[in-house]
Amino acid sequence: MSREARILKLKTGELSYELRRHGRARRVNIRVVPGPAGGRIVVTLPTRGSIRAGERFLARHADWALRQSARLVEPESRLGKLGKREYRKRRDEAVAYIRAKVEGWNRFYGFSYGRITIRDQKTRWGSCSETGNLSFNWKLLLLPERLTDYIVVHELCHLAELNHSDRFWTLVARAIPDYRACIRELRQWR
Repeated sequence: MSREARILKLKTGELSYELRRHGRARRVNIRVVPGPAGGRIVVTLPTRGSIRAGERFLARHADWALRQSARLVEPESRLGKLGKREYRKRRDEAVAYIRAKVEGWNRFYGFSYGRITIRDQKTRWGSCSETGNLSFNWKLLLLPERLTDYIVVHELCHLAELNHSDRFWTLVARAIPDYRACIRELRQWR
């Protein structure tokens, strides 16, 4: 995935945006991502999509993007700016806690998995590799337990479905029926 800061000249002025190319993108997409000074406008193109087509699409939706940008000021993270020192101090505690969660929830599912890794990640709560290794953010230790449970179940379900298909969400819902509420609540913790 490549990224590039760009400016689109409009009749009413200039519009700053970030252009991304992504191999899985099938069409032009616009998102507005919360930021400290307002939302950042992100235009995603397929790998071979033309910049001109992306800019025409953005120009047609510029009013919407600007409205969203004005209202999406990033709230201060509820976890604050926890540094490496805090991570080193609490890593062993996080490893024990998250391993116990994985083992507990896996009694329900019975999947086989590889390594469990605990990291200090900036943007992810967890991930599952194609080889069945699970990786989790140490900050799961600081979340409400129901959200930690949701994240662990989410990654465990990727062992059976390495996608976000209907089958995947059905697996998640077997253990966490209110997973949609968990997803909404997690947005407050970034």
